[in-house]
Amino acid sequence: MRNRILVALLVLFVSLLALAQVPVPMKEVRYEASYEDFINPERGFMSQLSNPREKLDATVLDGLRAKKESIIWRMFQIRDFRDKPFTEEYLASVRADFDAIRAAGMKVMPRWSYCSRIGDDDAPLDLVMTHIEQLAPILRENADIIVAMNCGFIGAWGEMHSSTHGLTEPENMKKIIFALLDILPPERCVQVRYPRAKYAIFDGSRTPITFDRAFDGSRFSRVAHHNDCFLASPTDVGTYSEDIDFEKEYLHQDTKYTPMGGETCNPRDGYPISYFKTIREMEMMHWSFLNSLYSRRVIDQWLDGNYYDEISRRLGYRLELLTGSYQETVAAGSNFTFSLKLQNVGFASPFNPRMVELILVHAKKGTRYKVLLPQDPRFWFAKETQEFSYAPGLPEDMELGEYKVYLNLPDPMERLYGRPEYSIRLANEGVAFTQEGYNDLGWTIRVTGDEAPAHHSFLRFSQF
Repeated sequence: MRNRILVALLVLFVSLLALAQVPVPMKEVRYEASYEDFINPERGFMSQLSNPREKLDATVLDGLRAKKESIIWRMFQIRDFRDKPFTEEYLASVRADFDAIRAAGMKVMPRWSYCSRIGDDDAPLDLVMTHIEQLAPILRENADIIVAMNCGFIGAWGEMHSSTHGLTEPENMKKIIFALLDILPPERCVQVRYPRAKYAIFDGSRTPITFDRAFDGSRFSRVAHHNDCFLASPTDVGTYSEDIDFEKEYLHQDTKYTPMGGETCNPRDGYPISYFKTIREMEMMHWSFLNSLYSRRVIDQWLDGNYYDEISRRLGYRLELLTGSYQETVAAGSNFTFSLKLQNVGFASPFNPRMVELILVHAKKGTRYKVLLPQDPRFWFAKETQEFSYAPGLPEDMELGEYKVYLNLPDPMERLYGRPEYSIRLANEGVAFTQEGYNDLGWTIRVTGDEAPAHHSFLRFSQF
């Protein structure tokens, strides 16, 4: 983590040094924010669909994408396996679900649940561990399209309460959660239902994740949170325990670096819901995704109050360009100087790894060059502004002519990189989102064969 920051600072220092030594005429562009509600990966409203009751196919998934949903909350109901291992037929159905979600350009938040009524049996720990071991190959194969994973398995609805086999005991929870974390890659999180569950599995520690521990791949940094009774009562129906203010502050800090999501549920005893409470809580807990189907009683209040659209736009990240400046004419083999300023007006930052690339495309021939910038969007926090300047080097043999300039924010996973459904779109008027998943910055530069100082940056464009 510290090494990444040091490398980024070093690259920035060298680039700024280059700017200081060679004054370069720059053109400035100012951007206008958009209020359009559009789909973006790993954020927004999502639909909860159950396996085996609701089949996933192209028609269903295309319909959800048309509703601007990029995430499926897949509830795997396994009441038929409370006393036996999964069958090959069942595992094939799970694999088919993941295949369908990948084909549709979506991601999934999976949860397994043995029962859907308090008092009904879940499963003994040894069988839970067998089931997790059986699922391991599927989860590993599809980790790239897993947004985050609910812990599940424990108690009614997999909500980590009312277990009939003692699965809520700290040591049993720890075994289940750690097994899931060890299956998934170090970039993916497992969400728990209650703050006190995370306390329990880390020996009672109430210390939240801090900047120096964020995204370090440790189990501690990868236990995230979900709330399945948001806005339903003062404690969100047991989400919080005795010390509500402390636990909310704990979540405020922990969710800055982990994915937060879940669903509302029907308010208890007329518990009031207001615009200010809803927005304040979503900002405080850094909400990224929310069930669009439940509770309709709460969602209808948002619609009646005319703030559903704001919630829909701001769930997760929402990145707006503010200004940019760039060098209009640059010699092949020398440095291309530019800067960008953007802000995040969403409730949260991106929480999974993401690349930041500047791309040049020849206006006539389509020849493409790209450079990977030392930026980590996971640190583009909500309500903060980011500004960065670089001067990457152009190849000496670069084809001369005019180039359009794009910002690309792709998913770094091998099978997703290059798929536009998994790239981030910026929230600006006049910034086109291309069929390749690039954001058109509205810049055109001219690459010449003039003599110029050779580039002196660690960052270099390469043809692709």
